[in-house]
Amino acid sequence: MLNPSLKARAGRTMMALIPIVFTAAGTGAAHAQEPEQVRLSGYVRSTVSDEVLRISRLEVVEPGISIATNRFGFYSVELVPGRYTVRVSQLGYETATRVVDLEQTTSLDFALDLRPVSVAELSVEAEHEPPDLDPETVEMSVIRFDAPAISQLPVVLGEADPVRTLTLYPGITTTSDATTSINVRGGAGDENLILLDDSEVFNPAHALGFFSTFNTDAVDDVTLYKAGIPARYGGRLSSVMEIHQREGNSREFEGSATVGLLSSRLSLEGPLFDGNGSWLVAGRRTYADLFLGLSNDPDVRESVAYFYDLNAKANVRYGTTGQIMLSGYFGRDRLSVVREASVGWGNAAGTLRWNQGFGPIFSHVTLIFSDYDYQVQSGFNARAASFSSRVRHLNLSVDESWTLGPRDQLEFGVGIGTYNVRPADVVEGEGSAVVPQELDARHGLAPDAYIEHETELGPLGLRYGLRATGFIRQGEATVYDYLDDAPVVYHPELGRYDRGVVTDSTRYGSGESIVSYWGLEPRLGLRLQVGSASSLKASYSRTRQYMRLVTNTNSPTPLDLWDLVGPWVEPHVADQVALGYVTTFSRGRYALSGEVYYKRARHLVDYVDGADLWVVRDLETKLLEGEGRGYGFELLLRKTQGRLRGWASYTLARTEQRTPGLTASDPGIAGGSWYPAPYDRTHDFALTGVYELDDTWSVGANLIFATGLPTTFPVARYEFAGVVLGAYGSRNAERLPSYHRLDLSATKRFGSGDLRFGVFNAYNRFNAQSLAFRQREDTRLVTEAVETAVFGIVPSISYTWRF
Repeated sequence: MLNPSLKARAGRTMMALIPIVFTAAGTGAAHAQEPEQVRLSGYVRSTVSDEVLRISRLEVVEPGISIATNRFGFYSVELVPGRYTVRVSQLGYETATRVVDLEQTTSLDFALDLRPVSVAELSVEAEHEPPDLDPETVEMSVIRFDAPAISQLPVVLGEADPVRTLTLYPGITTTSDATTSINVRGGAGDENLILLDDSEVFNPAHALGFFSTFNTDAVDDVTLYKAGIPARYGGRLSSVMEIHQREGNSREFEGSATVGLLSSRLSLEGPLFDGNGSWLVAGRRTYADLFLGLSNDPDVRESVAYFYDLNAKANVRYGTTGQIMLSGYFGRDRLSVVREASVGWGNAAGTLRWNQGFGPIFSHVTLIFSDYDYQVQSGFNARAASFSSRVRHLNLSVDESWTLGPRDQLEFGVGIGTYNVRPADVVEGEGSAVVPQELDARHGLAPDAYIEHETELGPLGLRYGLRATGFIRQGEATVYDYLDDAPVVYHPELGRYDRGVVTDSTRYGSGESIVSYWGLEPRLGLRLQVGSASSLKASYSRTRQYMRLVTNTNSPTPLDLWDLVGPWVEPHVADQVALGYVTTFSRGRYALSGEVYYKRARHLVDYVDGADLWVVRDLETKLLEGEGRGYGFELLLRKTQGRLRGWASYTLARTEQRTPGLTASDPGIAGGSWYPAPYDRTHDFALTGVYELDDTWSVGANLIFATGLPTTFPVARYEFAGVVLGAYGSRNAERLPSYHRLDLSATKRFGSGDLRFGVFNAYNRFNAQSLAFRQREDTRLVTEAVETAVFGIVPSISYTWRF
């Protein structure tokens, strides 16, 4: 008969899934003679501000156990009573070593000092590689960095931007310099789940895409998963971008102020409840509208052009492992031209979270709220009108992390979310010729549950899990029925797609179920250690997406509509497999990773040629169902120590779509064959570096080259009603010219401030973002191509003062 302690251990192990049961059974006799274990747990924090340090490394020297803190900075390990030497390290911080006399279950926090930025000390060796390039972890296809890591990089218009920094890494691109919408491994811009303290951000764009909504004064760290997505995340096909806001300084009050050419920032932070908590407030505003007031033109003087945002966060600690956190974000853009039009859009997000450690279990309950809306007002040519749209999301989740052993972790959780989308409301103004419209709101209920286990089996690291998701489309709404169940029909005699014949309609009441979808999303990650500093990795993941942007352009704008899956549109489903190799060399100074991937997506939608998507009540009559695929090779070489730090990335990739016709007699898109997706780039190269000249000066540079984006050229001309028109060829059969640019920066550090100089696009390259065709002014029989470029050379200067 097993003794009580072994029974408890065996029961706990059985819950951790089958492989661990076999491991426990094979070693039960040995463990039966071991003394009862006790637990050491707590947080790793910074000595400067007392903020948590996520994904830090803890090494218990005597038994040779190495573990990492979770994404909340918490660690937990079981040991037999005794004296242990614990070494804690984090990139950018001094390693802390402490001797612990462990006689009973103990909660103990570790505090790390910042490593001084001194040229004389920049030759220190790294204790371990950042987690995204760590050969010892199962994770792959992950990018991680914190806000200070990007502060010295060259930036656009003087604003350091986490989203634009991501595009310097392999597998991540944009379709324009004027957008913060990223394409990850060939995915569309709406296929990225963007989380700010777990609250979903639907549009990360300021100033029509020139800036992102993320103020680096408030950002702690950024993590992007391109593949091998943990089972706790779902809802998007291509990637998850997880951004944590800083907690604030719980030791003393401090702040910083930054003044730039186009915007200024202010952040304040300090302790709460005698150091048992902290708060942070950060704000940012542009002031282009102040320069407009200097114009001699009264219309220009009365025009408006600005954005602002506000970040806030407060947290309170209680007991040894408890914490309550409240964070929020609010941002708004406003563009207005007198007597012409006015546009405004913005995000609001809030998160309330309770964290608590219960021995080996770390629990957190999270309530989030997200809201995105925009309004367009026009008032000219007797067509005054206003147009508005909104999407809201509310979600409650319970997540548990159970530490079964030093390298043995079980995570599971459940959640329920609601989506409310108001696609479009059109209201006529006084004397308007516009017909008022109010489209039915879209409502959806999204439950989910997941379980994931990570363990070590000798040289093999294994992480496997399953996510179960559902989506219930609900009323109040009207659903149309079509002849032969065909919302879209093809007319061969006209060579075009038209709206199907409506035969009936059904009105669903508020909360009534219209249609429901359910699915499983398996996740798998493997790591095979092939030496002390190298490993082979592999991952597989299935993802499902229940909402999408309604747009037929390759660069989403803040004014695009969101829509939910429904009776005529199934959820998007993607499967991705990735293989990789990671190594560190030169005593940890350099890290190299190479990955190949293949992704296949089903139930994607494409829009018929010439589709008008403005205020569409029956959107299903404008789209066709297709599929997509992407495959490629990515290479990343990074140097994190020494005077020169930075990375080089290269991507060789292909992204294609196929949209067959409804029947064998209609062509679909591009004849039903595979064709390049709008964001397909064959080659993408980026070289980024920061060089420390001395203790006060540093310089940085970005060098970027990429294949031009696909585009469609006219192949013939014809005349209709006296106007010469172009007849376009196969979709995306041609390409824009190659993209390349050089950015430069210089930073001067003072005792309490930094002065930064920057030059975006230093050699004034006009990179074509789009190509239009028109008739020459002197003769309409000659067609000319006109390139549109967003930026030439753009200098910037900013000063940051800390107090």
